[in-house]
Amino acid sequence: MKERKITVRKYNIRKHLAFLSFLVLTMMFWLMSKLAQDYDAILKISPKLKSSLSGIYSDAADNTLYVQVRASGFFILGKKFSETDNVIIDVKDSPEGKHRTGLRIATVNLKDKIRDDFDKDVAILSIEPDTIYFNITEHVTKKVPVTGDFSLSFKNEFRQYAPVQFFPDSVTIRGSREYVAKVKSVSLSPKKYENVNKTIEDISNIAVNQNIYVNISKIRYKIPVERCTEGTVSVAVKTINVPRGNKLVLLPAKVDIKYLVPLKDYNSASANDFHVEVDFNDTKTSLNRYVKVKIVRRPAPVFDIRVEPAFVEFLIQK
Repeated sequence: MKERKITVRKYNIRKHLAFLSFLVLTMMFWLMSKLAQDYDAILKISPKLKSSLSGIYSDAADNTLYVQVRASGFFILGKKFSETDNVIIDVKDSPEGKHRTGLRIATVNLKDKIRDDFDKDVAILSIEPDTIYFNITEHVTKKVPVTGDFSLSFKNEFRQYAPVQFFPDSVTIRGSREYVAKVKSVSLSPKKYENVNKTIEDISNIAVNQNIYVNISKIRYKIPVERCTEGTVSVAVKTINVPRGNKLVLLPAKVDIKYLVPLKDYNSASANDFHVEVDFNDTKTSLNRYVKVKIVRRPAPVFDIRVEPAFVEFLIQK
């Protein structure tokens, strides 16, 4: 008796599954039939500007178009579940040109552009509003140098011995004339390095005003770092531009030059590699009979140069 009940239950489950499958297929065929029919619907379109001319064009204003179409249910359903469509407007098509501050476009002229993005069987019934507006700003370009914003701390005896190298060392920016005129250089995003004991090679993003566009977004750079030591040399001070019949006497006649140099280049710097001088013309503006000593030549590897004393006393003899 129990076996017969179990058999009946199995038979009923199969029967229910078959009925459900039939219902699903029936609904699918009905739905497909409905979606194949044409309906009227309103779709949202966002126009975007593309420039073939020299300019940056602002489309910040809400220029949403409401396009009434007659199309199949399949097409309308697909558009409803997709992101808002864009229609690209090339400014070269506008008779207002590139030097205007505003661009006005009759939306009836966008029918062909919109239809190109739709199926060929879609009928465009109307477009609202009848006019859209864009603000236009003429742009300019300029080449500016790259600078860094680095915070460095070094291990004992290690120093940065040469300027930072950027690859590339300049970039092209573009934007409205007002903003571009204010930009003298572009800087990299701040970087901090601690306990540095070797040359740094890295990549960083360019940090710029949001109103400025840069032709590249990242810059590679190199910060030369070496173990360094201090060197000192004594150098005679030369005089220049001394008038005929005059003699410029300096006290002292020699100065000490102290500097840092990479350890590997220590022997490449000597007193003969330095040239320091005093210009007689500078004595004319001196108020206390002291004049500044200028370094006019130095060996390439040295840096952080200090002259002691930085000012020397002078006497003019005739």
